[in-house]
Amino acid sequence: MLSRSMLSRNNGTTPQWRRALLAVLLLAGAVPAGAQQGVADVAKVLSAPDDTAKVLHLSDLCYAYRRVDPDSAILFGTRALDLARQLKFPKGEAQALNDLAIIHIDRSSYAEADSALCQALRIRRRIGDEPGIGAIHNKLGNLYQAQLRLEEALEENRQALAIFERLGQRSKEALILSNIAILHFNLRQYPNALKDHQAAAAVHTALGDSVGLATSQGNMANVYLSMGDTARALDLFDSAGAFFKRKGLRREYAVQANNEAGVRLARGEATRARILYSEALAIREEAGDRKAIASSMTGLADASLYVGRVAEAYRNAQRALSLARAVGATNETMQAYKLLARIHARLGHADSTLVLHERYTALRDSVFNADMSGRVADLQARIGLERKEHEIQLQRADLIQKNLAIAQLGRKAERRNFFLALALGGIGLLVLGGMLLFQYQRRRSRAAKDAAVIAERELGLKNMVQRTDMERKRIAAELHDGVGQLLTSLKYRIQTSASGDDRSTEVLALANEASREVRDIAHRMMPRALEETGLVPAMADMLKRSLSIPGLSHQFEHHGMEQRLTPEQETGIYRIAQELVNNTLKHARANHVDVQLLRNGNVVVLILEDDGVGLDPSAIGNGLGLRNLQDRARILQGSIDLSPRKPSGTVATLRVPLTGNNMDEGK
Repeated sequence: MLSRSMLSRNNGTTPQWRRALLAVLLLAGAVPAGAQQGVADVAKVLSAPDDTAKVLHLSDLCYAYRRVDPDSAILFGTRALDLARQLKFPKGEAQALNDLAIIHIDRSSYAEADSALCQALRIRRRIGDEPGIGAIHNKLGNLYQAQLRLEEALEENRQALAIFERLGQRSKEALILSNIAILHFNLRQYPNALKDHQAAAAVHTALGDSVGLATSQGNMANVYLSMGDTARALDLFDSAGAFFKRKGLRREYAVQANNEAGVRLARGEATRARILYSEALAIREEAGDRKAIASSMTGLADASLYVGRVAEAYRNAQRALSLARAVGATNETMQAYKLLARIHARLGHADSTLVLHERYTALRDSVFNADMSGRVADLQARIGLERKEHEIQLQRADLIQKNLAIAQLGRKAERRNFFLALALGGIGLLVLGGMLLFQYQRRRSRAAKDAAVIAERELGLKNMVQRTDMERKRIAAELHDGVGQLLTSLKYRIQTSASGDDRSTEVLALANEASREVRDIAHRMMPRALEETGLVPAMADMLKRSLSIPGLSHQFEHHGMEQRLTPEQETGIYRIAQELVNNTLKHARANHVDVQLLRNGNVVVLILEDDGVGLDPSAIGNGLGLRNLQDRARILQGSIDLSPRKPSGTVATLRVPLTGNNMDEGK
């Protein structure tokens, strides 16, 4: 309830910003479920006297509205910050900065979040607020984690843990242990993640915190899932979910149901996954958490697509995209784009598939680029500040020395020093100009040499690949036409001279096996279908030969590939697809592989997606591994990208631009 002082109104008219904020809230109809007291109570807070209690209530409103109405939350937080500064209330100022930073993190506005948290940290250090300092280190860890600066996030959480351990605040100690475990999980240090989650669970047990213990069980389930122990993960999800459901903790149950649904879908249990996603979605819609709604709706759409409900999947994916974009949820927006691309591919809409996939890639790249730009700018700012401080110190020392010299030597010495300084300055400028000119010319020369070396290397690489393919083709022809014919002749002679005994039968069987092996080797080195019938039949044959094994299914879709490409392009794309399939078989442990070959205008796109454990680029190997893929893509003037697939697996995307006759034929 609001305090009595909150119910009194200030004299005079209501300020314009209050009227505007109330209008926004009434239009949006956004009131947090469970914790809210309605727009009427918001009006009471806004009309209360401008004191320190009002600052804290405004900060509480900022935090409460962060999920359902971020714009209103920003207004509350900004008003709390302005009032705290007006009242010279540092604790309230730090709290408002903290709450605003949380919203900026949710919106991926990382520079604003970093600035707010650094200001809050300075204030709390100045007033000696140790618990507040620990909380800021925790929020900085969340910020760095969102930017994938995981090692820095780990260091911030360790500082927070040390503070809460020293203060004896066990519940917060358990929270930070869970955060550290999640960071180890994101760094793929699964044993460390499991150890920290177990430590957090032990603290919850010691405190008698059954809710915290169930939360730790859900977190441990995610770790076991990544370690490949799906059965134990499902047991823990089920245990945690049953506890939250029994206790009536609906939001916590929704988290576990959503996580379990992802596992069920990955195991092919799409019907069970749809039920769990629907339960989580209903709870989150009741709570009004639009970011979480977008997450559950994307999962439900994915499950619907799996069982063939394409129209339903399309509706849910479109709504998820709209919600995610409305609240600025970058990760949910990316997943919605990616899912819509798959849906359009299923419908045979090549243009829409390509556009949506490129939007997904562009958004993912923009997050990475923004992160890197922010880090570089921050580093440059710190270096520049240190340099300026050093320059100021040097200038002060020089000024003191000059003043002493002027006082001692008088006006004559002053004039002499002036002309001397002028001469030295001129010489210095000449020397500096000469050095700059020399450095500029040397850099230009070095850049020209580097460009020539790169061009020569690219040409050498292209020639090497062409020679390799020609040699493969020659060897394949010799194996098929030379050794293959000899083996055929050998089988004929054995058959004509066979006496019918067991030894003759065994020799004939060995000759047949050798003949089949020679044909397979010749086909792998240079399939005749690639030269005779084109890329699509050759790829279909290669996928059938390579992926037709027990426990593994595959699907091959192609659009707009009626016209032939150049032999170099067809061979290059075929070899890249062959290498990706080999890597999937070696490393992914997948149950299903989707391959799409699209042509849109002057671009050919190859997408290979599996549901395996995820492909670590460092594990592809040397030789014909990642470097070979990149080299072949570069020779085709294209690009290749490997990225993780949610909830598990890998997506490889090859883009090859078409020029000359290819473009004319495709029009």
